[in-house]
Parts: sequence; structure tokens; C-alpha cells
Amino acid sequence: MESVYSVTELGCSALKLSYPEWLVIQEPLFFNFAEAQEDKHWLFLDHGKGLSAYTSQVALVRMGEKLYKLTGKQRQKLWSSGKAEPPDFLMAQVFDLTEKQFLALNAEAKKKQLEELPSNEIIKAIYVELGLVFNSARIQQGFINEAINIALRGRQRGLQDRRQAQEKEDIDMKKAIQLFATELKHIDSLNPKADIFATGVLAGALIMMGLNKPIDAFLVRLNARQGEIKEGLDDPIESLLKAIHSHRMDQRTMQAYMSIDLCKKTIQAISLWEEGAQSAKYWRKRDLTGIDHRSYVRELRQLKQINAQRDL
Repeated sequence: MESVYSVTELGCSALKLSYPEWLVIQEPLFFNFAEAQEDKHWLFLDHGKGLSAYTSQVALVRMGEKLYKLTGKQRQKLWSSGKAEPPDFLMAQVFDLTEKQFLALNAEAKKKQLEELPSNEIIKAIYVELGLVFNSARIQQGFINEAINIALRGRQRGLQDRRQAQEKEDIDMKKAIQLFATELKHIDSLNPKADIFATGVLAGALIMMGLNKPIDAFLVRLNARQGEIKEGLDDPIESLLKAIHSHRMDQRTMQAYMSIDLCKKTIQAISLWEEGAQSAKYWRKRDLTGIDHRSYVRELRQLKQINAQRDL
């Protein structure tokens, strides 16, 4: 590695380094954000040997004594794969950053990476960040965004009113998952079936577990499809199983509202279960109609002490 020049006016210095020396330089999160050309761009230029001085130019950043790659990610892939011939040496512009600037770039790169991911992949990345490990496919795959929105705000994000102070900001999913970590771990331990724990059912379960309702036996039997029918009457689990089946088979386009409806029916079924088999309401002939879940959401927010948090 050879220092070529340092030009204060240009705000950078230059290094001449071999390809192997460049290859082992650490790659920060913001590696390649400064260079968005596609592979075909570099493959095209690779055929013009007169441009080799250009294609072998890269940029580095330096924080203290340590170097980090800034550009060259696509070319690195091409050189490593053999699609393009790696140069004998590279000329690198080196830009000095303070630790604060370096960390800010990394944070911004991480934010942009998350923005480009599907919502369930963002959730999975949050699991990793929080050190949460789930084993069931239903929770592990990260499809819990809408259920959490219903549990904390009564409806999915797409149905919320951004004009209201309480719904203006998106939910901070990292904070929300931390808030429901205990409940999610418990549900995960049941190995919940995806066709049973649909979005509305998961939301209802999170709400009622968050309110410290003793519903373990209910969820176990629900997940095992162990509802009871007595003299033509359904217990709360069988009633909810029928509602879930109806929800799954219904081909109407109002899926978002159906999830809220299923949340209401889940809360109703759990409430009937709590009353016990001796209650006149426990055994029923009619389908569940659902009960207003918003009062339960308000109670949950009060119990969790998050009413003042606009990102929850």
C-alpha cells in the first residue's frame, strides 16, 4: 500500500494498493451506497481497456487509522466471480471521517436497507436485533405487523387516521415487539397453526394476554381445534373455530375489516370462556357477533403505560 498524494483543498488523499490488499479492507453498512451502477455498466467498460484506469478507481473512508470501503461492491463481485479480470492494483481516494460521521452513515445505511425490505423481513431483522428467537413458523416468519397495529391501535395501519395525534406516527415496531415480547414468546411456545392464528386471532390473543387474562388453556385447545358441541350448542372455542373457518373461506375483498371482525370475535370468545361452562352465555347456538375491542385496547395501553407514546 503506497501513499500517492494528499490534497487538503480536495478534502482527500490517494493510495495505490494491490487488489488483495483492497479485498481484505472492512466493508461498513454504507459500502456501495455511494455507487449505484449495475453490473452491465462495469462489464461494458471492462471491454474498453483504455478505461482500465477508471474501472480500477475506488473510494475509501478512514476513521482514525482504520480504512473502510466506500465504493466498488459491484466490481468486487465481478472480479471475485471471474466475470471481469481484477486489476493488478487500484487507485483509491481516501476521505477522512470522524467517528460521529462514520456512525451516522452506518445508521442511515441501516435505515435505508430496512426501508427496502418487505414488512415481515423488517420484523425478522428486529427479532435478531433484540435477540429474540422464535421456533414456530407463524411467529418466526414475521407476519405480525398488522396484528400489532390492531392490538395497539384497534386497526391496521392502512385504516388509521393520520390526522389524529395518536395515529399520526407509524408504530415503532422495535418498541412494540419489546412491549409484546412475553406474549409473543408464549404464543410461539404453543407452535401456533397459521390457519388458526390469523391476523385477527393473533391480535385478540395479544390484547387479552397483555391484559393478564389466564387464557393458556383456551389457546392450547383452540390451536388443537378442540372445541366442544353439547346438545347442538357450541362452546366458545368451537364458536371461534367456526368464525375462523368462515373468515378463511370468505372471498370478499374487505380482508382488512375482516381481520378486525375476527379480533372482536376472539375477544368475545375469550370473555365467554372466562365466564365458565356454568354461565348461560357459554353455550350458544348463534354465531359469534364480536364485541367492541377498542375498550380492551384502551385498557391495554393504560396497563402498559404507553398512552403518551405517539410511536406506539
